[in-house]
Amino acid sequence: MKTLITLSVAVFFLFSAFAKAQSTQTCNCVKELSFINEQIKEMTSFKKQMKGDKLSEYTTTIKKLEREVTEQMNVTDCFSKLNTLLSVVKDKHAHIRHMKPVITSEMVDENVALNRFRESELFKNHPKTSTSIEELIATLSEKSFESLEGIYERKDSMTVGVIKKGDAYEGVVLTSSNKGWIPGQIAYRITPNGENMYDVLTSDIPGGKLRYVRGLLHSNGRLWHLKKEATNMISEVKQDQADWEFKQLTPDTQYVYMGTFSNNEEKVSAYKKFYEETKDKFTAKNIIVDLRDNSGGNSKYSDPFYKIFKKNKMNVYVVTNFWCGSNGEQFTLKLKGLKNAKHLGQRTYGALAYGSNYGNLIESPSGHFAIYPTDMNFHKFINYEYVGVQPEIKLSFDKNWITQTLEIIANNN
Repeated sequence: MKTLITLSVAVFFLFSAFAKAQSTQTCNCVKELSFINEQIKEMTSFKKQMKGDKLSEYTTTIKKLEREVTEQMNVTDCFSKLNTLLSVVKDKHAHIRHMKPVITSEMVDENVALNRFRESELFKNHPKTSTSIEELIATLSEKSFESLEGIYERKDSMTVGVIKKGDAYEGVVLTSSNKGWIPGQIAYRITPNGENMYDVLTSDIPGGKLRYVRGLLHSNGRLWHLKKEATNMISEVKQDQADWEFKQLTPDTQYVYMGTFSNNEEKVSAYKKFYEETKDKFTAKNIIVDLRDNSGGNSKYSDPFYKIFKKNKMNVYVVTNFWCGSNGEQFTLKLKGLKNAKHLGQRTYGALAYGSNYGNLIESPSGHFAIYPTDMNFHKFINYEYVGVQPEIKLSFDKNWITQTLEIIANNN
């Protein structure tokens, strides 16, 4: 209980700085909290988890938040309170979205609008670091590659310095070719949430859409889309990688890439075509099943392959990275249940105990927020929620992962 309250206080103060940049927006957070509370209580994850001490923890949290919220509260502060409540439930699929930002990137696409935005009080009042950029760069350049603190690149548009502030961290813009941000502005608030895991608050631009993502892994110099200069992206598949691919790598080893199990009509069509073309081709002694970046979907698109691998008694080498989630993780566990299977790579995302059957967003009374609730019950996987599925063999970040897997297969043979 003490840990939760301490974390809640830390998150509140981190959000409060962002609130200065969105002071023009207020909402009746009393109604918002009541609405979100009712939606959370309908979720399968709430009903499965909130018993005994966990229910007491939730009750204590909601009562504390009810004392803190007001009928005319800054939107960012309210967003913080709502996320504090949702975070009591261990359910990575469920989340709250900010629906009505003061300003969007589209609003400032034109130079005239952009210049007006940069001269606005909203932009000028966005929280800034009190430390000089030169001093930050000098300090952060000394940090180790393994440390969360350091200098990161974000999509080549700017560099961000992550520096510790009390029990949490700030992400400060150091250089920027993105005209929506200038050096010195605080673009990220990062709060610890487990071993090498962090909750991240950011916005598209100052005063823009708020984004709050829980349980992100810091590994190999990377946190979400922030990457250190020495980060090797070898753990990820290429951006132009097709969702489905089959290869004969050696006489004894075949390879299959499965990028999604989505119900999307176009993706289902691609799956059906791939399955019909390959279902009779899995004949080798070994099969590498590459599930990197597979964000999940429906088990009816993964189970047919499980049956093939099991029936053909193939040696299965399943490869994952952190961005393998949901049904991708469930499939990983199913494959690991085979007597002749090995799991390699990196731990998975940790979002497999629940899910959303319909993918509905439910708008809050003010329209400022919407909750994405869960209704699917995979509670038997609760021990993997947030922590992910851990591989038996961790692959290094200095060599192609499929090459490493082939070497392991050769050694096993």
